[in-house]
Amino acid sequence: MYVYSQQGPSAYQSDDGVLMARAHRDRLRGRTAWTFFAGMEGGQPAWSPDIAMARPVFEYKGRCQRVDAVYHPATRRYLLVVGYGHDGGWGIYDAPKPWGPWSTVFHTEYWGLGETHGYRIPTKWIAPDGHDLALVFSGLIYNGVVYDAFCVRKMKFEF
Repeated sequence: MYVYSQQGPSAYQSDDGVLMARAHRDRLRGRTAWTFFAGMEGGQPAWSPDIAMARPVFEYKGRCQRVDAVYHPATRRYLLVVGYGHDGGWGIYDAPKPWGPWSTVFHTEYWGLGETHGYRIPTKWIAPDGHDLALVFSGLIYNGVVYDAFCVRKMKFEF
């Protein structure tokens, strides 16, 4: 199992990168089971049990907050959803491997829905053909009014 996290200690601040760790699904509760992506060596990912050795799998200086990743079976690629703070900016990036390299699928600094955050693409809501997906998010603040709600938007991927 792979997990992703923004690089810093707080979910309320934006960081420079996204870190990744992995563990066997039968040993998720044991701290010693976890290793951290430590960069690439000879074209292969390096892993370390020492979190101090962790290196970002994705970087966007000062813009990584509340990330999510999902495997997209139809394209056999990984999708990384990155919120850029609470100002309505976010992006979707894709890669052939969980550690990258990442390319931009979608990017916006502001998408007109107020101050949103917490973007997710639920695996269960990806259609079998891969074209229809759903984006889940929350934290809608519009014209100074807080609508902290469960929001869903349909998406269509063209590939």
